Amino acid sequence: MPIYWSMLLVTIVIGILCYGTPLKKVIVDGRETGRVRLGFVVAVVAYIVFFIGFRDRVLDSSAYVRSFNELPSNFDELFAYLTILDNGKGFYFLAGIFKIFISKNHYVWFFFLAIISCFFLFKTLYKYSVDFPLSAYLFITMTTFTWLLNGTRQFLVVCILFGFMDWLIEGKKICYMLLTLLLTTIHSSAIFMVIIVFFISLNQIFTKKMFAFAILTVVGTYYSEYVFEFLSEASKTMNYTDTMGMDGGSNIIRLFVTAIPVLITMLNYKNVEKIAPVSIKLAINMSLVGTCFYFAATFTNGILVGRMPIYFTIYNLYLLPWVIRNCFTKDSRKIVWGLCVVSYLTYFYYQMCIAWGGLMYVSEFLKLEFL
Repeated sequence: MPIYWSMLLVTIVIGILCYGTPLKKVIVDGRETGRVRLGFVVAVVAYIVFFIGFRDRVLDSSAYVRSFNELPSNFDELFAYLTILDNGKGFYFLAGIFKIFISKNHYVWFFFLAIISCFFLFKTLYKYSVDFPLSAYLFITMTTFTWLLNGTRQFLVVCILFGFMDWLIEGKKICYMLLTLLLTTIHSSAIFMVIIVFFISLNQIFTKKMFAFAILTVVGTYYSEYVFEFLSEASKTMNYTDTMGMDGGSNIIRLFVTAIPVLITMLNYKNVEKIAPVSIKLAINMSLVGTCFYFAATFTNGILVGRMPIYFTIYNLYLLPWVIRNCFTKDSRKIVWGLCVVSYLTYFYYQMCIAWGGLMYVSEFLKLEFL
């Protein structure tokens, strides 16, 4: 736990420095706005990646280390190895190429995965978040960062798709779907993003299609034994331990945390519909989908908890700061911001220390062992 508390502390300190530094003027969604200096973003990412890269035994990390070490060191054996795999062939092909040409050290491989994931994730947050320090804070306190430690293969896909969300905004849905299909070779759960593209609206929020999807989710929850069995088979992964648990379903607190931006925008529907740029409307609709999946996971056995919601809830990282800035009066905005900071800090403590009982961190290279 000390490592994760230090990530939170560093993020807070850098965030305070961001607030005390003049913003850089940029154009986003056709409007001039301010963004923090890029150096602060790099500092936050560098600290997180440092410990992510040097891990050995954290959640499913041991399985990743073992699979990387078992990969052949030449092309002939690599292709033979790929033929026996049922899924994730693209991921292990990439890992094999990395091992053959770059390094046989699993730390270097972990650094590569963390850098790629964080690059696409923070590139989008830097561009679209109206309050980057808060977005970075939410990345830690919403425990999204734990996906870098557990479920790394899927989170790589999530971050790449998040990094290419501009294709959706620019109307390049075919390109986005082709990319998604390619990424299914890394993690098969990405295939459902092709379906979601047909439901997502960029010009309106809470459309009939979106509510139809919500209704289907509720109905699907009732018949979850059959629906989720199919989804589970379609999204099988390497044998890893899901951070959020697979047996008892999702915690209702996580459902509430995920739904907050959606609930606020519903209460401010007319104003949001009028002033929200395309990137925010996309995020609202994505967040609604994520809420639907968490609703399903909360009232079933949780098969989807570690699979689908993360593709959509990741949009909350830049949506919530926008909602706070645009859905409240100038006087109440600071109060809501403060409540947000305190509430998510409380959630971080609850999820990390109570619900999960504290997360271990072991790094043989750094000689750190927190069990």
